[in-house]
Amino acid sequence: MRQGRRPAALGAVALIMTALVGCTSASDDVAAGTSAPRSGTDAAATTAPGTYGVPVDPALPDPTDVATDAPVTTPPSDAVRVVVTYSGWTDTSAAVEFGAYVAGVVEAGGTCTLTLTAGSSSASATVEAQPDASSTSCPMMSIAGTELSSGTWQAAVEYESSGTSGQSKPVSVTVP
Repeated sequence: MRQGRRPAALGAVALIMTALVGCTSASDDVAAGTSAPRSGTDAAATTAPGTYGVPVDPALPDPTDVATDAPVTTPPSDAVRVVVTYSGWTDTSAAVEFGAYVAGVVEAGGTCTLTLTAGSSSASATVEAQPDASSTSCPMMSIAGTELSSGTWQAAVEYESSGTSGQSKPVSVTVP
């Protein structure tokens, strides 16, 4: 038992020493010649909101400027990636339900179409796509069980707008 306490105590001392070494005060900075002394008040209390201090070199950019990315645009001929977020038969609604999104595209005016096929039979549902923060959402698409026979169906979600199109990978869905 004693042997287990010593390494733990040494580890705790090392952790405390590491924490203390990282802490410095303004007087330490002044003594080292790395900062100007402060006059009686805390600089943070006297500066305007959003100001982080005087830059070392006034020619450097203001650190409070916000970088913005240019909007992502997809050329009309490029296919986009459609990702299925959930899929399957739902007993509560007695229907096949799907959700999906279009990765990397934020736009209004597109449509999402769920298509189920089994042999020569097919059924589909179309919804209006909705722009989201970083993608385009295909809200819940549903096909009632009354339109489907029992068995395994292949499903895919297709997205189309005036300048963008794409299709998800196929998904198998079992209808009871």
